[in-house]
Amino acid sequence: MYRLFHILLSFLVLIILVQCAKIGSPSGGPRDIAPPVLLKSKPLNKSTLFTGTQLEFTFDEFINSQGMSQELVISPPMEETPEIRMRGKTLVIEFLEDLRENTTYTLSFGETIKDLNEGNILRNFEFVFSTGEKLDSLGVLGMAVQAFNLELPETEDPIFVMLYEILSDSAPLLEIPDYVGKITPQGAFLINNMRPGTYRLFALQDLNRNYKYDVPEEMIGFIDTTLLLDPGMFDYKMTDTIPEPDSLLVDSLDIDLQDSLGLDMEDTLIVEVSDSVMLAELGKYSVYVDIFLFQEDNKPQYLSDYARDDRRKLSLYFNRELTQRVQMEPYNFDPAGDWFLLEEHVMKDTLDYWLIDSLVYKTDSLHFLAEYPVTDSLQQIITYYDTLKFNYREPQKATGRRKRQEDKEEPEKEKITLSTGVSASQPQDIHRPISIEVQHPVFSTDQSRISLTMKEDTLKIPVPYSLEKDSTRMRRYFMKVDWESEMRYFLDIYPGTFTDIYGLTHDTISINFMTRGIEWYGRILLNLSGVDGPKIIQVIDKNDEIVRASRVIENGLIEFPFLEPAGFTLKVVHDDNGNGKWDTGSYLEGIQPESVSFHPGTISIRSNFDLEINWNLKSADR
Repeated sequence: MYRLFHILLSFLVLIILVQCAKIGSPSGGPRDIAPPVLLKSKPLNKSTLFTGTQLEFTFDEFINSQGMSQELVISPPMEETPEIRMRGKTLVIEFLEDLRENTTYTLSFGETIKDLNEGNILRNFEFVFSTGEKLDSLGVLGMAVQAFNLELPETEDPIFVMLYEILSDSAPLLEIPDYVGKITPQGAFLINNMRPGTYRLFALQDLNRNYKYDVPEEMIGFIDTTLLLDPGMFDYKMTDTIPEPDSLLVDSLDIDLQDSLGLDMEDTLIVEVSDSVMLAELGKYSVYVDIFLFQEDNKPQYLSDYARDDRRKLSLYFNRELTQRVQMEPYNFDPAGDWFLLEEHVMKDTLDYWLIDSLVYKTDSLHFLAEYPVTDSLQQIITYYDTLKFNYREPQKATGRRKRQEDKEEPEKEKITLSTGVSASQPQDIHRPISIEVQHPVFSTDQSRISLTMKEDTLKIPVPYSLEKDSTRMRRYFMKVDWESEMRYFLDIYPGTFTDIYGLTHDTISINFMTRGIEWYGRILLNLSGVDGPKIIQVIDKNDEIVRASRVIENGLIEFPFLEPAGFTLKVVHDDNGNGKWDTGSYLEGIQPESVSFHPGTISIRSNFDLEINWNLKSADR
């Protein structure tokens, strides 16, 4: 009994000790939301005459350095990526190459410094040192947008702004830049601590992260002239107010440049330059630049795929528009005369070969010697010789009881399908024709086998129409009709209306539908002034689709009728070469992409309403 008492007493003491241990490690408490704090650095920020090979940053907590080597931006950039490691709470950056003499280096950490547990970020921390006797203080800042739509760049790959003291055009293709900065997700960029000089400026979506324009798909931007940085350009005192940048983009995009750069006004205006760069200094000693990003029309040409989804059709798919002919020479069969009918698609990147001879298309495997254009390693279009094999398998047939039942039935006669743009559930727009797409190329049409009537009171009245072949698509036809507003129509397309090149026709198609009321639509009356050359005016919907477009060369009134009640954007393409489309740029040819502008705000269209707008395109020029 005595022994049992001691066992119980020991057990109670153990429980008490465990509970006391828990008190020492509280489970609750406020969550840590504070970013890491830099306690000291070696050397100090803004140091000069630096001769070491590594930097040390000691924080008040443990740091997660994962991914820092990819995100850290060092200007001037280095060919060898520095080694980054943690030693306790100290971040160590060791340089693997000799530093340049008399050069100011800037390390921009962006959002890479975060604590280990909560991930709180020390945003936009920047560290500066010089291998010479002084710190350079000039800079470049600005905005970058996509040239085609003036929208901010959306990409996971970094976009750098790079400056070169070598002024040759080939510098961005061959050389590492002298200074570099990263464009923020908000489109802003800032490169500071630059020395006086004349520079070439180039922006690059660096897909392979080597600071060189050597991937054709990379998005770029450049300014037409060299950029001069001279201390004499900045005759200001630090107590002066910050001048507003004279920028079209800042105004038109309604952007707070300071916010886009991630700068905190309270932090950056204090007179303590050891830990932060003053916004006043940046604004006064930096040149402002707008950059319009674009992708050159230099995507390599290649055959992306080929297929035989239909026994009668061979398809070639290219990654971009074809500019040269494609040759297909039969290899395992000898056709008697012409063996195909070629269908080119609107985008000119797809070719469909419709097989004419039944002996050919009934052959399961067809081989060809093909010649088609590709881009070689020197970015030149050459002819590529290839062997293409097109195989076809009939769909798997039924088995067992189902097969025996089908064997008793008469085989169904093969027919073609038609697709129309009209529906009983969707009103027909009164300004559009009926679109009819035929499954196979058409040999003949019989318009008399189409019946179109409208119901007026209790009577069906024949409606005149015209059937016209689409000039841009081989298998599409239009039924053009002078529609009545809010009227019920009956459309019957009987067999024999369309007969394809294989002698096949279609089943009867019967659709009854309503036309939309004319009062449902709105209209834009656009009065243009300041037109100084070819322009393309576009009405764009919320899905960025062009719903109306008009080419103009002089001032005047443009009408955009039959618009649905919705919100739209007005865009002008300054069509400098007058070819009726937006053209991208070319760096080596010194050609900027054609500029675009937008009418301020969203244009709201209401039913049965004319919206009159005056637009001076002179003020819309880039």
